[in-house]
Amino acid sequence: MAQQVADMLPAPPGRVLLLRGKRADRAAPVVAQLEQAGFDIHPCSVTAEPSLDSINTAANSLQGQAFCALVACGGGAVIDTAKALRFCLESGSALPERLDMLDPTLLAQAAHLPLIVLPSTAGTGAEVTGNAVLGTADGKLSLRGRHLFPSAALVDPSLLSTGAVPAVIGAGLDALTQTIEAHTSCYATPFTSALTGPNLRRGAQALRRIVERDDRDARTDMAWLSLSSGLALANGGLGAAHGLAAVLGGALSAPHGMLCGRLLAPVLLQNRAYAALGTESFLRIEQAIDALEEVFPKEIPGAPDLSGVEAWLSRQQVPRLREFAPDRASLDAVAVAAMSASSSLKNAVPLPLAAYHRILDAAF
Repeated sequence: MAQQVADMLPAPPGRVLLLRGKRADRAAPVVAQLEQAGFDIHPCSVTAEPSLDSINTAANSLQGQAFCALVACGGGAVIDTAKALRFCLESGSALPERLDMLDPTLLAQAAHLPLIVLPSTAGTGAEVTGNAVLGTADGKLSLRGRHLFPSAALVDPSLLSTGAVPAVIGAGLDALTQTIEAHTSCYATPFTSALTGPNLRRGAQALRRIVERDDRDARTDMAWLSLSSGLALANGGLGAAHGLAAVLGGALSAPHGMLCGRLLAPVLLQNRAYAALGTESFLRIEQAIDALEEVFPKEIPGAPDLSGVEAWLSRQQVPRLREFAPDRASLDAVAVAAMSASSSLKNAVPLPLAAYHRILDAAF
């Protein structure tokens, strides 16, 4: 599918701003297609998570240059950088220190400069969402609006990074957590349920396969898991795992996907504890727990629910919160902040502060 990228761009061929990750070889098939079609490529390497400073620095360096399109080939950081950078290039200005100072009508307008994205990781689903997560001096914020949606997404499983490495595991855990939280969210709809329901087991199985014995089908399933979870969260919501991960990521500079993986099981168990028996919320939570129990079975009879998930995470060396925080008490403020995070407000059920503390205890 990567060979279709040139067909998505305006004619005649002009200058393209190409954003890619640290590994230039991941974008090599895309570069080859663009060069063959006669496009002039201006490469830009994204080596870290995007921030207000990095976006403004890049925008300033490109000031006065004209591009016919942007192409982003990489993970969520690359795609989010491309979304925010296109906004700056079209608006002709840098991002302010406070994103709420932006004119909302600018974010609500459709973009004119084409942005074609080709994800090389299966995680955030950023290729189909209208937001970009940016680091600030006080943590992380989201730039949101119609302008942030890519013009087109080409999801090619052959571009995905593979192997049992932290980046693959973290991305996969993010996609799986997004799927489960979108499925259980109190903002779930028939549309989002159609996307998430079939992927509860299939997604968990794909994660195990791509990490333990990478194969072609696992890549395809993981690519679909990421894409569909992005569509689901954009049209419904997420939950407390992402609410906590957003706050923790800013406070601890910890990898987002790894945080989601460690928080998923404790959040599901707390959600079940506070959901009323027999309600739609309770049934959705049970569906998610049953799917995880099937794919990650308990290793000891009578062990606590979802202990199989925890054991698998440990075998894959997914870090616990204690590896980032000096002590558990230092995270007390995180629990308070996470309660009002946008994702937490869409959690399956309202959770009291005590539940957030228990989740942090379990993940620590």
